[in-house]
Amino acid sequence: GVFQPYSGVKTSILILDKTAARRADGIAFFKIANDGYDLGAQRRPIERNDLPAVQSELSEYLRRLRVGESLDDFAPATGLVVAKERIAEGGDYNLSGERYRENDVSISKYDMVPFKEVCTLEYGASLPKKNRVDGPYPVMGSNGVSGYHNDFLVKGPAIIVGRKGSAGEVTYVDSDCFPIDTTYYVKVVDIERTDIVYLYHVLKALDLPSLRGGAGIPGLNRNDVYQKHNLPLPPLEVQREIVAEIEGYQRVIDGARAVVDNWRPRIAVDPEWPVVELGDAELFQIESGGTPKSDVAEYWNGGVPWITLVDLPPDDIVTEITATERTISEAGLRSSSAKLLPANSVVVSSRATIGRIGINRIPLATNQGFKNVVIKDSSRAVPEYVAQALTELVPVMEANASGATYKEITKTRFSQLRIPLPPLATQQAIVAEIEAEQAAVEQARGLAVRMEERIEGAVGRVWGG
Repeated sequence: GVFQPYSGVKTSILILDKTAARRADGIAFFKIANDGYDLGAQRRPIERNDLPAVQSELSEYLRRLRVGESLDDFAPATGLVVAKERIAEGGDYNLSGERYRENDVSISKYDMVPFKEVCTLEYGASLPKKNRVDGPYPVMGSNGVSGYHNDFLVKGPAIIVGRKGSAGEVTYVDSDCFPIDTTYYVKVVDIERTDIVYLYHVLKALDLPSLRGGAGIPGLNRNDVYQKHNLPLPPLEVQREIVAEIEGYQRVIDGARAVVDNWRPRIAVDPEWPVVELGDAELFQIESGGTPKSDVAEYWNGGVPWITLVDLPPDDIVTEITATERTISEAGLRSSSAKLLPANSVVVSSRATIGRIGINRIPLATNQGFKNVVIKDSSRAVPEYVAQALTELVPVMEANASGATYKEITKTRFSQLRIPLPPLATQQAIVAEIEAEQAAVEQARGLAVRMEERIEGAVGRVWGG
């Protein structure tokens, strides 16, 4: 969840300590499922947070190693310690902790059946890219559809597992398809005992990417999968009940994501409203940004917040800025063309990536990749309305940008942009309506996350989790 909402990409942090390493017989792995924030774009605080426990156990592990204290009784609740010899056994020195977790004891109330007695992983076939240009059947690569073909190799529905490249990624496809040679396709041993949709969810829960190995392009060895995993196999009717439960959650997720992906604020413009230029000196003051010399240490890490594009996430329509990744000093501010903007100005990225918009709730400066609107007459314009109006002008900004290496909208052209400006009370009403809609969108985002957790719970129950 670090990279973006709904992303399944895992983040790994490697900690190296030479003193500890010389004294350690093993390598410790710690797993963080929750970091104290939800997976929505706003990253709202939640109660679940594994970081303090991991920090405590990691500190204790390193302390013991540094002072030469025994680790015989060290059994971290948040992870495991794996002997170096075991990691070296396969020759690939794989540092995916889940690969080494013992599954010998299962608390599932259902039969745990050896993987190969439930299904096998069969090799896909070679199909040159030039032949993947036509036909009704999807060609399945290690991470999804990679073209179409006139023939199929496997009847649908089918489960495809990445073998090379995106090794271990699990994909479900309803139709007949052609898995290529960078994949395995799943062959069910007994269709009278196994629902294929249930099997798909169980295989997704195995975290097969943790078994990737090999030099160069990572690969998944099917024998590693067979040896490591048994699969829970409830009666067929129970499998189908679980699938029906999951599909109910998935429909809610699909609806919630449609809201999140498709909602955009819109201002219904009354033709009677006056239209003003951003360059109207009675209303606004346009300021550009600047960057102090990077090789002068005294210009940096001071008390002046200083924003770059990283402070305006692409998922936000309008970002509220209360802190910045970087700061500059007063000397850095004076030495550059940057200006200190008063709180509640509107900042707009204007170079390379054009049209990310924010409202600074604290005084700050920006780099030269911004054009910024300081509102001089707060009796006629509110920043929230101006920011929303500017979101609808992003295509115009992009059309007016120029430059060989990086497209940029000049201060002159930016000042010529025109926005409708209704009475202040109307602006405030428009902003209130947009904020209410935005709150509903955030609720939909949170609902999707909760339904994902319910799917995990439905699958986890068959494992005894």
